[in-house]
Amino acid sequence: MEQYRIEGIFINRRGVKRLMKDGIPHPADIEPFTKAFWASNADEAYQEATYALNGGEWIEKPRISVVSEAERMRAIGAPELPGLMAV
Repeated sequence: MEQYRIEGIFINRRGVKRLMKDGIPHPADIEPFTKAFWASNADEAYQEATYALNGGEWIEKPRISVVSEAERMRAIGAPELPGLMAV
């Protein structure tokens, strides 16, 4: 099993109901999602993340990665804030 990090934007359950009723999503119903899941493959991790939305829906398919965003930024040499270096 590998640890997959899933990052994306979704509409929460209340927003899905409003979207069905009015046809327009409210900005307060749009939330960021970032979480790590242990799974056998990326599809399984995606299914677990979709279940974790608790009735919400993805605005677009999330980004699935084995490397965290912080690790990816360090790998390309992006500057870090003083005092927040990785240990």
